[in-house]
Amino acid sequence: MPLSTDALIKKAYTGTTTSNLTQIIPQLWAAQMEQNMRRRAVLEQSLVVNTDLMYPNAGDRVFIPALPDITSADALTEGTDMTVYALSNAASIPLIPTEYGKTISITRKALDRIKYDGMSAIVDRLAYSMSMRIESNIASLYNATAASALPNAQTVFGGSSVTTIPTMYPNGHTTSNIVSTDTMNASMLSQAVAMMQQYDNVPMPDGNYWLYMAPDAFQALIMDQNIRQDLRYAAPDRLINGDQGVIYGIRIILTNYIPTSNEGASSAVPVRNNLLVSPRWAAIAYKRRPEVVVDPTLYDMGRRRQFGATADFDIELLHPERAIVIKTAKQF
Repeated sequence: MPLSTDALIKKAYTGTTTSNLTQIIPQLWAAQMEQNMRRRAVLEQSLVVNTDLMYPNAGDRVFIPALPDITSADALTEGTDMTVYALSNAASIPLIPTEYGKTISITRKALDRIKYDGMSAIVDRLAYSMSMRIESNIASLYNATAASALPNAQTVFGGSSVTTIPTMYPNGHTTSNIVSTDTMNASMLSQAVAMMQQYDNVPMPDGNYWLYMAPDAFQALIMDQNIRQDLRYAAPDRLINGDQGVIYGIRIILTNYIPTSNEGASSAVPVRNNLLVSPRWAAIAYKRRPEVVVDPTLYDMGRRRQFGATADFDIELLHPERAIVIKTAKQF
């Protein structure tokens, strides 16, 4: 029976240890690749996606126009001309794409030694890097100011204009006195639905508003006795399998990308900014969609290869009144 390489080296070595032979013992890299399974690109699904800039000879910006709503129709009198009104207060928001990217370098020797598809592994990580950038930029809109107050941006239907997304706090608290026990609960969800309807917002195409929620906020929600009682009788299987699903006309979508803010007395309370949205609340414009590029140039006499991911896009808040930030105390 032939001896292994290590055994042959040991037989040929006359000393008492083999620790100094580690440099000449061949190393085998595992043939199984550890796939990156953490991607959860969910926020872009709620945006208006504009790709006009991708056409040949396109410019560097796109304007999204908005016309104002018109008041209810007048009662007409036979034989009398209708009153003519001017269409006013039209507005537009410019989206100016910025280039984003990430480049890495790897040696030819490393690629040769990898027993799985090393290029595929690199592309996988670059895709995750770009996904994090897009999702994080969308999530940051929770605290954004619209480029201009679009028509019909109101605090309540028929009310005054707003340029930032309205916020809700548990238990009647505010940013100055929120406390660590102000967690997500059933009352917050029902109030949020009423507030969205008060803004005259329609649900997403699936018939629900979408709530992008931090995982710990969902854990607090699912432990609320009111929610547990509702699910116990309506959908007990969801308590067992952990399905987020739909609650009170709100589709729950978990994400790690929405930033945490410090609020309350002395800014001592970490606060989750859970984002409830309806159609056309924000938009993304692409000049170039994300792509992974393998640099054809060989560096250092062909000893190194470079890979990169690039994209050109801009993300803007369109209608602040079509979203709500539900503020809850961070649990963990």
